[in-house]
Amino acid sequence: MGIFVAALFATALGVWMGHALLRVWVAWDRCHLRVFAITLFFSPAVNLLVKKPIFGFLLRKFHLPYHPPAWPWWFAALGLLVVGVCEEGIKATPALFPSVREAVRSRGSAVPMALTIGLGFALGEIWFLAWSIYHSDPATTRLPFYLLGGFIGERVFTIILHSFLILPALHGLLSGPGRFALGLAAGMLLHALVDAVAALYQMKLVGPELTGLLLLAITLGAAIPLYIYARHRASLNRAALLSTSSRVLYVRPEKDPQPHQ
Repeated sequence: MGIFVAALFATALGVWMGHALLRVWVAWDRCHLRVFAITLFFSPAVNLLVKKPIFGFLLRKFHLPYHPPAWPWWFAALGLLVVGVCEEGIKATPALFPSVREAVRSRGSAVPMALTIGLGFALGEIWFLAWSIYHSDPATTRLPFYLLGGFIGERVFTIILHSFLILPALHGLLSGPGRFALGLAAGMLLHALVDAVAALYQMKLVGPELTGLLLLAITLGAAIPLYIYARHRASLNRAALLSTSSRVLYVRPEKDPQPHQ
């Protein structure tokens, strides 16, 4: 049962970190709370209802085992692309709601909504993975939670990663449907590149220490541009607010030096 205790710790850390990040830019309103509640179910939904049937079909078609280390490189690359398309696709579905589009455009920044979606998806993913490990890996299940620090740290890192990966699509909402589609495609490709690290580990091509270092470097590489983008959009919003201010200063007229006769 240690995996579920580790999942609980990862959830607590994720909620604390996500709340702290969101408080920097926005106080959650009803729209963000609704999106957060919905995205909690995105990971199990996309894994069980979308990715599992697709991979089952592809593995049967190409007569491959359901064991990643045995996959040829071309199928591993195809699998990474499928994961990126499926996960970023479902994360982008909140943009179908007018209230979400209005929330992004009215604030002039996609960061709060990206953090909301990333937090909800990552927290749901924590418990889906814990449930999957419990049913498929008895050896890991028997470990105490304090030996599962890698699982806890990796799951917390994914909050930043999932937020960063959906940001290009949400930023595209500020410019129109075309930019939204381009941003979504960019997020899908970036997702596949990020997952390549985990794929190399599953295929026994890199060790766990190097995998952890690579994931940490990727997370920092995502957090820095996320922060820079947020600061840039905040400065643009402040400049726009000042330029459109309608405040009128009252100037007291000067006293006439020569009295009228």
